[in-house]
Amino acid sequence: MGKAKRLWERRATHVVVQLLLRLYRWFVFGTFLLRHDPRLQRLLRSREPAIFAVWHQDFVYTLGYLSRWNPRRKTYPLASASRDGGLAAAAAEGMGYRRAIRGSSARGGPKALLALTRLLQRDRSASVVIVCDGPRPPARALKPGVLHLAQSSGRPIYLIRTSYSNTKVLERTWARFHIPIPFARGVSLTDGPIHVPADLDRDGIEQLRVELEQRLNTLAERADRLAQV
Repeated sequence: MGKAKRLWERRATHVVVQLLLRLYRWFVFGTFLLRHDPRLQRLLRSREPAIFAVWHQDFVYTLGYLSRWNPRRKTYPLASASRDGGLAAAAAEGMGYRRAIRGSSARGGPKALLALTRLLQRDRSASVVIVCDGPRPPARALKPGVLHLAQSSGRPIYLIRTSYSNTKVLERTWARFHIPIPFARGVSLTDGPIHVPADLDRDGIEQLRVELEQRLNTLAERADRLAQV
């Protein structure tokens, strides 16, 4: 295990992963037939900063979709401090995202949140993408960090979901990851902007957290249905 960890920590390994991800994205996304949410496309084509919130279940392909606009948008991903988070960070950076901020609710969360807050305060054009559940079960249970970040930075939150008609579901993973099959039909949906008032207290944050969790679940279910049409 120690040898595998040392291999993973080598920069050359990260470079190889990033190159493979770019080739994979080129092949897979080139075969999908996507119906785009016009509101989301208008946002992504602009330089308006935002906080993008997604579920663990579809984050690989949703981040892949959002990454198509990375050349014109400075977007930073939040990745967990675990070894799996290192893989996710390398994959995200390989798709053109800026250097990942590391931390999660289970490890290094407050430090990562502070780093993100300072980043957004320093760079008014920067956006952030956050996987809102995890890194541990239950799936699709929204953590409050995204709300605190929106409150401190003034950035609006956009909930994002991408769904596909032909998908392999990894049932043994805690989040039930979705892996779309090449040549599947897909759909992208968004809900937002959602602003978090600067004076919202702890009870208000919790009420809004529950509301956003419901809205992101509703968005996911609607996208899943539309992908089958």
